[in-house]
Amino acid sequence: MKKLHFYLILFVSILIFTSCEDPDSSPKSLVNLILVDSPAKWDSVFVEINGVDLEVLVDGRETQSQTFFLEYKSGNKRVKISDLVAGNALLLGRDELPLGQIIGVSILLGDDHSMFFNEREYVLELSEGSDNTIPLATSLDLEQGISYDLILDMDLEKSIIEASESPLTYELDPFFSIQRGAGTVEVRGSVDPASLFPAIYLSDGSDSISTHTDASGNYIFRVQPGNYRLYFDAKDELYLNQSLEIEVLADRDTVLSDVLFVRRP
Repeated sequence: MKKLHFYLILFVSILIFTSCEDPDSSPKSLVNLILVDSPAKWDSVFVEINGVDLEVLVDGRETQSQTFFLEYKSGNKRVKISDLVAGNALLLGRDELPLGQIIGVSILLGDDHSMFFNEREYVLELSEGSDNTIPLATSLDLEQGISYDLILDMDLEKSIIEASESPLTYELDPFFSIQRGAGTVEVRGSVDPASLFPAIYLSDGSDSISTHTDASGNYIFRVQPGNYRLYFDAKDELYLNQSLEIEVLADRDTVLSDVLFVRRP
């Protein structure tokens, strides 16, 4: 609850100060960029993020888009992505934008990426064909006086690839997805034993996303309402994998019963 109060205070302060100091009195809307993670089995993963470009068709100037850069304003731009799980999130940037339509989002990475696995550090170079700029397609109409959340989800299960076995090296092929905060609901639950840190996949039949649990066995997905299949990969040959079908409703979050991993006979 303390975190919620902090963000509310920060949000109100921004509206007050910009209204007093900004000589441009044209109507605007506030956009928040929120970073979350669908983490993998790695102990910890650090990704350098410089900021995000938002491509906007401004009302009255629809023939040509404008780009607005939202910098990640931190002295250390290396984000510990693996901590952004089970409800934890990072406010990557926020700004007031002119009214119109966001038609594209590009995440701008730095060059300093690494991870720890089994107490050993691995430098993560970008894989061949990958780029520091990751474009994401989206469409969001900006109306006056409304605050919008854009949730950026980095899927580490898909982003980190084994480059070679001897010597053992890994590369980064950044995989992000984007969701609007409005219209999404949470699917959350927990697993037992928590020490397994299983991979959890959620599929709508045509596409899938994945996450892992935190140290307490908790997990969260943020999705649109609909029917989904959950698959729990124990990542341990001693335990049976689990799956279940769920319906996600628009008017409430979905809280699932604990998933118990059973040992193989």
